[in-house]
Amino acid sequence: MTGTYLNEISPNQKTKSSSKFLRYIHNFRGFAILTIVATHIIASLQWRNETIEKLAYILIGNGTVYFVFIAGFLFQFLSSKYEYKKYLSKKLQYVILPYLFLSIPAIKLCLIEKIYTPPDWFQYHFSNWSIPGQILMYLLTGAHLPPFWFIPMITIFYLISPILIWVDRHPKNYWILPILLVTTAIIPRAQYNANPIQSFVHFLSVYMIGMFCSRYRDTIFSILKKKYFWLLIGFVVLTILELTITPRPTAINSWSKLILCVLIIYFLWLFELRLPKQFHDIMGFLAELSFGIYFLHGYFIIAYSGAANKFGFNQFWTQANPFTFSLVFLLSVGASIVSILIIKKIFGKKSRFIVGC
Repeated sequence: MTGTYLNEISPNQKTKSSSKFLRYIHNFRGFAILTIVATHIIASLQWRNETIEKLAYILIGNGTVYFVFIAGFLFQFLSSKYEYKKYLSKKLQYVILPYLFLSIPAIKLCLIEKIYTPPDWFQYHFSNWSIPGQILMYLLTGAHLPPFWFIPMITIFYLISPILIWVDRHPKNYWILPILLVTTAIIPRAQYNANPIQSFVHFLSVYMIGMFCSRYRDTIFSILKKKYFWLLIGFVVLTILELTITPRPTAINSWSKLILCVLIIYFLWLFELRLPKQFHDIMGFLAELSFGIYFLHGYFIIAYSGAANKFGFNQFWTQANPFTFSLVFLLSVGASIVSILIIKKIFGKKSRFIVGC
């Protein structure tokens, strides 16, 4: 994920008052990766009840908001050490290289096995393109594996980071946030997540609000001690709107998830010292492996669906119900973690070039 400050001090120094370690953000990262996996499992299962499917997407889906918010938060938190060339170099090594390496099997499946079909917007004559052209299009859009669209989109944030740094160092420019929030509601995520520029525009407000919350976190937490209930009301109102309006205003979900981001980090901060050690250990473990889980889980979800279809189990094993959801969730997360630990055992610190952690 973002940043390496998480290991700079020993665990017994990682307290709420520490200025070098934000454990509530670390725990949030662990939670966020679970929602990312859950989102893709929801999309992979067959739903018989449209209302339940809709509710699942509203409450669990779009976990990308959490990832983008955390990325913006940590970007601002670490901004005192920012140097553009070093920043891009680290992103190239720990994000882009794993993306390129782990894209190879998925692109092979798309081009040779024809298992995954490109999105409709570049389907026109796409099969007649040259192989290098098709590969380049996949890499620029992330369309070769459902979770991978995120990398081309977040790369735009990396490239424009000097502008983001300038905004943060001239904080009066945060006045633009209301405009960006309206933009998020008007411009949805790209269809099939296949247009990274459109997705970037949609999520720009989320990233910058993450930055804003990092810069003013003490003030925000102080206000929320008495005002958090209003955010809860806002979340409930937006959820009701999504449930009742047809067609569902999917862009508004980013607003509701953004409200949850603020509420989650507030309550994780507020109850940090009261939460059991086991909670911190589990969330911390997931946070450390979060980028690896992100890169790998899509393969295991596809492998499960492929096996169910091949062996004729798809009538039951791909139906959406608590059992199949839990099964696919545990298999994809568990297999991803085991794979990461094996890779880390073999390659040591160089595993970050392969799986990002």
